[in-house]
Amino acid sequence: MTTPTSTEEQQWQAATAALLRIIFPHDALVWIIAEEYGSDGPVWRTTLVCQGEWRQWMRRRYRYDIPSGTLHFAGEEPISGAELRSVRQQGRRL
Repeated sequence: MTTPTSTEEQQWQAATAALLRIIFPHDALVWIIAEEYGSDGPVWRTTLVCQGEWRQWMRRRYRYDIPSGTLHFAGEEPISGAELRSVRQQGRRL
C-alpha cells in the first residue's frame, strides 16, 4: 500500500465532510477529532463528537469507502463531560 499524498487526503477529507453535512443539520454542534487513512483498505476514517438520540454527547466513527464514495457509520460511544470540554477547545467544527 502506498502512502497517500496530502492532496489525496484533502480530497477524502472534503468528500467525507460533504457527506457528513447531509447527515447533520447545518446548526448541529459537531466536532471532528480525528481523521486518518485506513491501513486495512482504501478507506478514510473520521471520528467526531456530536449529540446522540437522547441528547447525550457521543463519539462517533465513520468510514469513507474511497472507491465507492460511500460513507459508513462505524459505531458510537458516550463521552464524559471532561472529554467534551477538551473536544470543544481542540476539535475542528464540521
